[in-house]
Amino acid sequence: MKKIQLSRITGKYTFGGTLFGLVVLLVVVLTNLNSHVFMQSNRTIADMFYLFPGMWVLIMLPAMTGVAGYFLAQRFVHTVRKQNKYIKAQARRGDMVLKFINNLRQGNLDNVNLDSLKKDLLSKSLLKLRDYLIKNRNKQEQGKIQEEQRNWVTQGLAQFAEILRKNNDNLEELSYNIISYMVNYLKINQGGFFLLNNTHGDKYFDLTACIAFDRKKFANKQIQFDEGLIGRCAIEKQTIYITDVPNEYITITSGLGQANPKAILIVPLKVNNEIYGVIELASFNEFEPYEIEFVEKTAESIATTISTVQINIQTTKLLHETQIQAEKMSQQEEELRQNLEEMQATQEESDRREVERKGILEAIDNSAISCEFETDGTLISVNQLFLETFKYQASEIEGQNLKIFFFNDESDELTKILQDLKKGQNFKGRVRRRTKLGDEIFLLTTYTPVMDNQGDIVKILSLENDITEQVYMEEQMKSSKEELGKLLEQARDEMKEQFKEIEAVKIRNEKTLEGALDAIITINKEGILEFFNEAAEKLWGYTRNEVLGNHISMLFSPETMEKDPFVKAYITSGEAKIVGERKEVPIKNKFGDDIPVLFLLSEAQVGEDWSFTAFIQNVEVELF
Repeated sequence: MKKIQLSRITGKYTFGGTLFGLVVLLVVVLTNLNSHVFMQSNRTIADMFYLFPGMWVLIMLPAMTGVAGYFLAQRFVHTVRKQNKYIKAQARRGDMVLKFINNLRQGNLDNVNLDSLKKDLLSKSLLKLRDYLIKNRNKQEQGKIQEEQRNWVTQGLAQFAEILRKNNDNLEELSYNIISYMVNYLKINQGGFFLLNNTHGDKYFDLTACIAFDRKKFANKQIQFDEGLIGRCAIEKQTIYITDVPNEYITITSGLGQANPKAILIVPLKVNNEIYGVIELASFNEFEPYEIEFVEKTAESIATTISTVQINIQTTKLLHETQIQAEKMSQQEEELRQNLEEMQATQEESDRREVERKGILEAIDNSAISCEFETDGTLISVNQLFLETFKYQASEIEGQNLKIFFFNDESDELTKILQDLKKGQNFKGRVRRRTKLGDEIFLLTTYTPVMDNQGDIVKILSLENDITEQVYMEEQMKSSKEELGKLLEQARDEMKEQFKEIEAVKIRNEKTLEGALDAIITINKEGILEFFNEAAEKLWGYTRNEVLGNHISMLFSPETMEKDPFVKAYITSGEAKIVGERKEVPIKNKFGDDIPVLFLLSEAQVGEDWSFTAFIQNVEVELF
């Protein structure tokens, strides 16, 4: 309300109050003039003040009512002004609240200020709302930053997994790809890849790849296991992060000059608490915590890949050694088979000679040396063959005793034979005799007592065959048999040792393959599964007892076996396999799921038998 309007209200109220007082005064005067007393007394208006003293007060009534109207107007104006002031304050407050709400709606939370308003409930609520919105905005911004960082880490891990999946059969090429990607993705200035070498019991680190390192200083660099920060990182198996880099520690060079880095990050490549190497990164800027976390996560994947590559290299080496050993064993087996065939031929020759010897003995029996003698050994008669055998004339042995045909050390034998003959017992056996010239001969002798009707022994009949040659042949054959037996025994021992060696190599190789991180399976030429390691059990979901002895086709889907030429050749008996080439094919696990894997097939031949060993690596990489 304008100020002039408030002044009019004061004037109106003052005028109204004065007018009211005049009207009252006029009414009272007129009333008194019309009164009966005043009309009878015939008096003037001046006498009225005498008759009615209260008229003096009524004369002051217009002034009093005017003053009362003025003061009433002033109070009203004051109330109106106060109300206008309150309305204006509420309007200003409404404008500020509206501006506050518009700023909130537009997100200009930092430009919102209600400090000029009274701290009533609405202001406090609005301020609380502002603080909550600011806090929520900061939280959302922080969450957005964290989400971007997580996406950055996830994307980096996915790209890094692809690098690890490729070219993982050459450690030097793999290490260069790793450090090159790491430096570019982190947008840093320098990086080095140190691979742990543990050959011949001497542990040291080789700088297998580097980016922006001083070539003169770091070419063919080797660091001992316990030397410097690299060695400390490997021993403690913890990440080392340095922001206060000494001046002489390392420099980053370019075409325009060189400078010290601001931060050094050294991360161990470890898996299952075992160190495989160390990565060192240098930058002009400090590393963010999420970048350090990214490098540590990738370090685990790198260590796992290095472990797998080293196992694959060792497995390939062992497989190559096994193939060489199998070929060597095959050659030895062939030589042993030839030796056995020669020994069998020798045995057949020995049997043939035995048959010939029996024929000779039968011929001797048909033409026997014959003589007759008394029970005391006195000769009675001899035949011509007897004389020819012992080189005597008939007159020279007439009446002689058998003792002349025995050697002196065999006289006791003759005595025992004669005693048995006197008892009516026959004698048959091979005996050694002496000729007239003192030569030794061997006879197959049969002494038979001849009895009369009373049972008395009349004489002794002797039938003998000269088997001296056969005895010598027997001794020679016995010697040959003993030598042949020794050769056979030696050959058996060699075969046992070779079989033990083959079995030991087989067990060692199976244990080595069993501990591999990659799935490894072996089939024969008929496609029957003969080996199925623990990693294969995890990949397919089958236990080895469920698959060993079954056909390899149970591990693939019918569509894959029909359309994929690699799998079709692999499962088909007699068809040429694709060996030595890494192929990506799907397999079917126990639950019917198709899983993409990398196949690398090798073959081995032992004699006429073929075996095919597959090294399988899961293509899917777990990022977290």
